[in-house]
Amino acid sequence: MRKSIQLLLIGGLLVTTTSLAGCAVDSDAAEQYTVVHPLSIKFTIPKDLQPDAKKKQTFEATVWREAKPAQKVDYVHFEIWKADGTVRYSMEPAEETKPGVYTIAKTLPKSGLYYVKAHASSEGAMIMPTRQFIVGKLSAQDLKILQGGAKPAGGSSGHHH
Repeated sequence: MRKSIQLLLIGGLLVTTTSLAGCAVDSDAAEQYTVVHPLSIKFTIPKDLQPDAKKKQTFEATVWREAKPAQKVDYVHFEIWKADGTVRYSMEPAEETKPGVYTIAKTLPKSGLYYVKAHASSEGAMIMPTRQFIVGKLSAQDLKILQGGAKPAGGSSGHHH
């Protein structure tokens, strides 16, 4: 009986050792995985915006990766909307003006609280930051939205890439 227990223990130890050997870390394990460096976006929004149905305002987004403008960007799209929903520019491609810098120009015909959202993708990473900005004077409804008492009409057309 004692001998059979010893054989059972030795057999179990061999099985465990053999199966654990399959879990060893390969020396090139790090090379087998893709490292995705996160993206960030810095918006440049015109200052002192006043409502104007004819004059276009230029919005800029610089896509950053590892503290420098991203070189390989799959796409950058912008969408701009007024918080009350009365002005809406659906998502559309931005123009690359220099490496990593993308712009779009739109008219802002009404005073109020607006949002700009950039959708960007580069080398497997995606980012969709939103910034708010003010054109002219804020309405009482805009102030409620800013104070958290009301919901903005919302952006994002639901379109996915």
